[in-house]
Amino acid sequence: MLEATRRDLRFAARGLWRSPGFTAITVATLALGIGANTAIFSVVNAVLLRPLAYRDPAQLVALRGVVEVRGLNDVRNSAPEYQDFRSEIPALTDVAAAWPISINLTALGDPERIQAAVVSSNYFQVLGTAPALGRNFTADDDQGRIGYVVIISWDLFQQRFGGDRSVIGKTVRLDDDPMTIIGVMPPGFRHPLENGASPMEVWCPVELGNTDPQFIGDRRARVFEVIGRLKPGATVTEAQAQLDALSTRLESRYPDVYPAALGWRAAALPLSERVVGDVRPALLVLLGAVAFVLLIGCANVANLMLARATGRTREIAIRTALGGDRLRLVRQLLTESLLLAALGGALGLLVAVWGTSALGRLAALYLPRAREIAIDGPVLAFTVVLILVTGIAFGLFPALQASRPDLQDVLKDSAKGSAGGGRTRMRAVLVVAEVAVALVLLAGAGLLLRSFQRLVAVDPGFDPERLLTMQVWLPVPNDNAKGRYFTQEQRVGFYDRAVAAVRQVPGVTAAALVSRLPYSGRNDARFKIEGRPVSDAQLLPSAEVRLVSPDYFRTMAIPVLQGETMPDGVDSLSSTYAMVNRTLAEREWKGQSPIGQRIQLVGFGGPTATIVGVVNDVRQGAPDQPPLPEFYLSYRLVAGQEMSLVVRTAGDPDALADRVVRSIRSVDPTQPVFGVKSMARLLANAEAERRFSLLLLSLFAAIALLLSSLGIYGVMAYSTSQRRHEIGIRMALGAATPDVLRLVLQQGMRLVLLGLAIGLFGAWALSRVLAGQLYGISARDPFTYAAVALLLGTVAFAATWLPARRATRVDPMISLRSE
Repeated sequence: MLEATRRDLRFAARGLWRSPGFTAITVATLALGIGANTAIFSVVNAVLLRPLAYRDPAQLVALRGVVEVRGLNDVRNSAPEYQDFRSEIPALTDVAAAWPISINLTALGDPERIQAAVVSSNYFQVLGTAPALGRNFTADDDQGRIGYVVIISWDLFQQRFGGDRSVIGKTVRLDDDPMTIIGVMPPGFRHPLENGASPMEVWCPVELGNTDPQFIGDRRARVFEVIGRLKPGATVTEAQAQLDALSTRLESRYPDVYPAALGWRAAALPLSERVVGDVRPALLVLLGAVAFVLLIGCANVANLMLARATGRTREIAIRTALGGDRLRLVRQLLTESLLLAALGGALGLLVAVWGTSALGRLAALYLPRAREIAIDGPVLAFTVVLILVTGIAFGLFPALQASRPDLQDVLKDSAKGSAGGGRTRMRAVLVVAEVAVALVLLAGAGLLLRSFQRLVAVDPGFDPERLLTMQVWLPVPNDNAKGRYFTQEQRVGFYDRAVAAVRQVPGVTAAALVSRLPYSGRNDARFKIEGRPVSDAQLLPSAEVRLVSPDYFRTMAIPVLQGETMPDGVDSLSSTYAMVNRTLAEREWKGQSPIGQRIQLVGFGGPTATIVGVVNDVRQGAPDQPPLPEFYLSYRLVAGQEMSLVVRTAGDPDALADRVVRSIRSVDPTQPVFGVKSMARLLANAEAERRFSLLLLSLFAAIALLLSSLGIYGVMAYSTSQRRHEIGIRMALGAATPDVLRLVLQQGMRLVLLGLAIGLFGAWALSRVLAGQLYGISARDPFTYAAVALLLGTVAFAATWLPARRATRVDPMISLRSE
């Protein structure tokens, strides 16, 4: 058996070597399909299939709050709620909490802003991961606040300390606090819920059992991500039932915090689902799309194999007449197709390596676990299976057809050959399938393209051109009495000097401050309107709040619709000014002017502000989300640790970035400036997920269009060559060129139209898969379907017309003489 296989391989290799054109086209087609499938599967495997890199990851659950009235389903938890989960949910063996923050790293070269997490001391134990160097946290490492010991990531260990293992016991300054490094996490460890573009670098302990009412003991201070570990045998459903009972008890114990009308409840979700649930639909759509590309490639190769088998009909007939076994012939032909698939797979792996690297870079901004994307064992196994399935898929039917020739017809007249009715029908079926699948891909790409065009055309409410953005975070150390930026006056002083320095940079036309940039998260606050009593404080209206400098609206080019901008002065909690956006004005003062109305905030010291103006809506959440009710206060009222600068420039904002950063550093050389990017790039990052799906699906659709058009051309060219004798007779009997052209075109376009009809039906049926990824357009948009059908029909017509045109140039005498 082994020797027979070797002979089959040698014979197949010699046959392919004698047909270099056929071999090259087939291998290239398969390499494209297999490589694309392998690259996409590497993403799906890393993000969706591979278990999370923690001990018994199936036992980990994410615990969060849901507020039904406000449509919120991913609310963080407070420290008291964390304690409730630990003590009142029997299905959980332990619970950990993490509060993601940013922190300044100094005293190690240039100051840098890095991502950190304030965690419960059992955080790493719950995840089941221990430090690679040093030790874990203990309950003695903190005193009811951020502790003075830290554990760092492996990447920070390599980048900042050069992998020096004596780092344990060394001191770093974080937000001006000296902290001792006690451990280094192993390579590849990640916080489960971190942003892929901003990995966690430092973990600090905090004692969450502290009852400090100012923060830790406040049930409304919901800043912690909570992760629980199920007891052996317990299920998420069981934990959810216990959380529902706890929610009812909390509503009874603390009616002021959990009023029934608010609809708050605790919810559990498998941690893996929490990490990847949002991106699962898009990745599965891409996996399906690239599988369609491979199907079209296989159909093309099958057509080539059928054509090649037709050319070998006499050879196979002679072998059969001499006693060749049909099973032996099928095995020989399948060996040839598997060899082609193996060659295509080997070349496809090179395509996949490049594609995987490119996909990792493209997806890093929004795709969780993007750093784990790689060509590993499971991906290689997938590729091997794909090669086998592909080789059998495109080779089996041609092998079966070729192995049963009509010996009498073939040996009687070898010159004519025979296309074979079965082969002709199969080639027609393959063309119809190619057109149908290509139309489905084109429809999906067309819908995403139109959706993206609508998204890009959305007015953000400001002018993003020539606008530079950056962030600063003033450290407030634990020993607050000695902090450089402990007081309100110190922070306002730094911000004033920084903005003044930036305005002196040549090319800067305006600069302003804002507490949070567009598309960088929400910051809700409840408020009271004077003269409108509310029975329950929890039911007070809420709105987004931004702290800004008065020049913010001019710098951002946000139109003032009514009134005037806030005056530039020192505000107090009892007398300050506010601007509201159009949505808030229309919601709370329907048809009336809000100018002169007074509102009091719940939080931020409870200031009372007089509304002096109404500004245009700004889309703060995301480009595809409607504007939210919003008001603006002076940053001088509550100058926070974190503020962002927006800088309007006369030219390219990126060209001024370094000089602007240096101007801020001139005010305080130890202050890191981070997140420096143009507003245009910020907008592009907000659209990254849709751009990623659009780019890949459009690429796959273009490949499908190319392959299907080549398949149609190949079938029609072959069919025309088989009908050369018939066409010669028709022309000899007086058939005109248009008649012959119409004859061939009708044959090809019937197949194309049938494929278009099936494809339109398939695209219509699968449209719901894309519905959640579209903006401003229906998943069954008739214009898109008509446009892609017209495009594919036009390309198919061209692919059919070329062989038809060649057929009209046949010399009847030469054609008849050759027969």
